[in-house]
Amino acid sequence: MSEETQDPPMSDAAWLALVREGRDEGWKRIWERVVEPESRSLRSAEMMDRYSLTAGDLMGLLYQDMIGRKKIDLFRGEGSFEGWLKRYVRGYVLNADPNKHGEISIDGAATADADGPVGMDLPSHDNQVIAKDVWIMTHWCFHDLWQQDPERAYIHLLKTRFHLTSEEVRDFLEVSSVGNVDQIFSRAVKFMRQAWADREKGKK
Repeated sequence: MSEETQDPPMSDAAWLALVREGRDEGWKRIWERVVEPESRSLRSAEMMDRYSLTAGDLMGLLYQDMIGRKKIDLFRGEGSFEGWLKRYVRGYVLNADPNKHGEISIDGAATADADGPVGMDLPSHDNQVIAKDVWIMTHWCFHDLWQQDPERAYIHLLKTRFHLTSEEVRDFLEVSSVGNVDQIFSRAVKFMRQAWADREKGKK
């Protein structure tokens, strides 16, 4: 039997508060309930492989939108927070196809339930350029993580790039417990978020 346990029940309001505050519990829940499941789903996995998009890329895009661009404030509590986030993540996958640029509005998809059908918007930015910038930034942040703590970076890589479970990482690296793997991964994600913020400040 798996040593991992399911996340305890949490209200959308509590989850939203954790995400806004940048708390590990909130973003870990997003990774486990939104990003990773979508990246493994039949509808997204093939497209992600075709366009070299990883779950880590999706997480980076979501963090950039929710925190960097303050789109977390667009959530109005109509429908589930999880479902609302999933529409964003699915939008990133669809927009990875350069032939579909301009056909999908992620913002429109995220607010359609609240405001009714949304018409097609002309593209105001190049999604391919944005994806490339996020890819480059993610790798610089990973470089920073590797320089500080190679083990933490390795666990981050195995979970986000190779989609290993905490149990698989524990056995592969001979870590003492699943809980220890989760703790190291949580600290790695926190470091990556801070490294991203520090590098964004350095660009200004």
